[in-house]
Amino acid sequence: MTCKHCCGADQLFDLKGAKKELRKYKRKGPGNATKKLIDLMFNDDVTNKSLIDIGGGIGAIQWAFLKKGGKSVCDIDASNGYIAVAKTFAEEQGYGENVRFVQGDFVDKSIEISNSDYTTLDKVICCYPDYKSLLSATLKKCNSTIGIVYPFGGLLPKAVAKLEMIYFWIRNIQFGTYIHNPKEVEKFVLDQGFEIIEKSTSFLWHIQIYRKKEM
Repeated sequence: MTCKHCCGADQLFDLKGAKKELRKYKRKGPGNATKKLIDLMFNDDVTNKSLIDIGGGIGAIQWAFLKKGGKSVCDIDASNGYIAVAKTFAEEQGYGENVRFVQGDFVDKSIEISNSDYTTLDKVICCYPDYKSLLSATLKKCNSTIGIVYPFGGLLPKAVAKLEMIYFWIRNIQFGTYIHNPKEVEKFVLDQGFEIIEKSTSFLWHIQIYRKKEM
């Protein structure tokens, strides 16, 4: 990857961290915000449906989708370490043939990826400086339903993000945490022809499910 931000993501979200997160997932399941996203997103019949999981991490959303009858997943992540761990786990669970793994920046790689019924961005918008480019590329690939988890606005999330930026600077990691205006994020998705069908929150996180309007 030539993008400094994506190279920073690969450095920050390394193999050691991915293995640690997978061990936690095996003990406790997905985190609270991710679990809420899964419950809201896949409450309909997903049999034979497809999913693009952007920034899929260790694959918690993917495994839930496939367990519910989903047919295929495209997992795209900037981290080599997380891709490696998710791929190994998929093979262990018998999902090897159901998941395609792509390493890189979704905005750059989206041209290589087919449209899907479902798309997820779980804590990804806050890792991306230009959320409009990311959302635009994502929405174009979504035929039906998209689930998004991103931070609240306000002083506390911004303070947390600033502390993280200091940590990244000390570690010389070319990465950032970005607190985008929630109202602007929501408006951007609505303006692309989607409507909100479910909403929830988890501490500091918005969880929103949108569905593409019928034309």
